[in-house]
Amino acid sequence: MARGRDIDEDPSPEDVQKFGGETVRCPACGAEVYDQAEWCHKCGAVLSESAGRTPRWVWVTGLAVIAALVVFGLRLF
Repeated sequence: MARGRDIDEDPSPEDVQKFGGETVRCPACGAEVYDQAEWCHKCGAVLSESAGRTPRWVWVTGLAVIAALVVFGLRLF
């Protein structure tokens, strides 16, 4: 099994040919990443604004669960 430091995660020549040569440098670590990437594959830095946001459905579901727990909890007393 390969260790994390032995894995080369830079874009392969086949990937560059398939997805185009549109790459940028990660502002955090300088690794070469595709311009459409949401996070850096090397250091995990968030590269797009939408990647760092929690989806709205998660908030709505969480609030509904909390509301149900509060209502259920009040009925126990």
